[in-house]
Parts: sequence; C-alpha cells; structure tokens
Amino acid sequence: MGGIHESVRTFNSTLRTLIFSVLVGGAGVAGWQGYSLYNEPQQQLAAKQDELDSLRVDLAAREQELLGLGEELDAKNQQLDRARTSLRLLKLSHRIARFRVLDQVENEETGRKLTTIEFYEVNNEGAPIDDRRKKFEIEGEHIYVECLVAKFDDKYIERADLDRSTAICLFQRIFGEYQQPQEGYQLDEMGSSPTSYARGGQISEFEQKIWDDFWNIASDRKKAAELGIRAAHAIAPSTRVKKGVTYELELRSTGEFSLVPISGNTPG
Repeated sequence: MGGIHESVRTFNSTLRTLIFSVLVGGAGVAGWQGYSLYNEPQQQLAAKQDELDSLRVDLAAREQELLGLGEELDAKNQQLDRARTSLRLLKLSHRIARFRVLDQVENEETGRKLTTIEFYEVNNEGAPIDDRRKKFEIEGEHIYVECLVAKFDDKYIERADLDRSTAICLFQRIFGEYQQPQEGYQLDEMGSSPTSYARGGQISEFEQKIWDDFWNIASDRKKAAELGIRAAHAIAPSTRVKKGVTYELELRSTGEFSLVPISGNTPG
C-alpha cells in the first residue's frame, strides 16, 4: 500500500514539474514573442532614424557643395564681367581731331597738287573744342599728321587708372608727301595741353612730366617703366585726301591711331 502511495507522489511530482516546465516554457515563448513584438518596431524605427540622419548629412554636404558651386559661379561671372570691361576699355577710342579739305588745285609750275585744309581738335562727340581752327596749304594730296604718343601698360587701362587709363598724344606737325617733316606746319608746342582728351581741359602734372621729358623717357626703358609707359614715340598716320571731305583722327586707349573720312562728307 505504501509503495502505491509513493508511486502516486512521484507521479504527481513529475507531473507538476512537467506542467511547471510547460508553463515556464510557454511564458518564455510568450515573453520572447512579446519582446520581439515590442522591440522589432523599435529596431526598425532606429534603422529608419539612422537612414534619415545619413540622408540629412548627405543633404547638408550637397547643400554645401551647391553653395561652393554658386560662389565659384559668382567668381567666374565677376571675372567675365572684368574681362568684358577690360576688352571694352582696350578697344575704346577717342575722337581727337578733324580736318576738312577746303580746296585742292594743281600748281602750274610743278604740276603738284596744293591742298588747303582746316584743322581743329574735337571732343569725343566730334564737336570742336574751341575756335582755334588752323588753315594750312599743303604740298601734295597725301596728308600726314605727326604726333607724339605715350602708350601705357594694358593693366592700367584695364583697371581705369586715373592717370593711365588711355594713351596720350601731342600733335606735332602736319605736312604733305612733297614736304619734309621738318618743313611741316606746327600744330602743338611741346608741353602744351592736349585738349582733346585732357580732364576738364587741363593738363595734369603727370602728363606735363611726360611731355617735359618725352624723348628722355622714350629712350630710357627703366624710366618709362617707372611711369607705367610701355612705348613712347612719334607716329604719323596719313591718308590721301579729296576736296570737300572731312577726315577724323581717333586715338585708341592702347595707342593705335586711325584716320578715316567721315560718312556723308559733311563739313565738320
């Protein structure tokens, strides 16, 4: 009898242990499932947050890159504007003088043409600067206008330097093909004001210094460089002329001359 009871107790104990194990296992499974159900969304949220943070960092980097590109573009545009301005200044020409052919006859003794002209300086609109119109009778029909010119380095012209933004010139003589230059008619005296481009009609101290010492500057490269001058010399643009035509002399900022007839051939 006692053995039966002992067997029953053993069975009950084993059964309780089994049931407890089942319950504990079920609780563990349930707990793990519950933990998984709770934790998985959290992990997904964290992953999404990491992804979002990465995208934000990437977006910030791209914004910084775009900002840099924008600044670079602005710098390029500024360089382009400066280049355009420099090119415009380098090509800028100033009207400085005109002469009109009043008469043209043949010398019976020599058979050469005698050309009577009226010479006057003008402003950049082509209007005479003053009433100083000079008349000359020139031997020949090919007219030369001799000038002294000082040309400045392009860098000064490009940045519109106050004293060196354009080449400067001083008229010397006018003559024809049958005359020696020294036989030509005097136009301006050395050191006089080149009124066609002088600021307010007054020659500056800087220009006066150049005209007072022009030939020494022209022959001394070091002295010329100290003044920003790349070349200083005489030049004599010329053209074959006809009666009744007005011709205009222009000086480019870089120092080149042009001598052309005015369209319409109307009096200046």
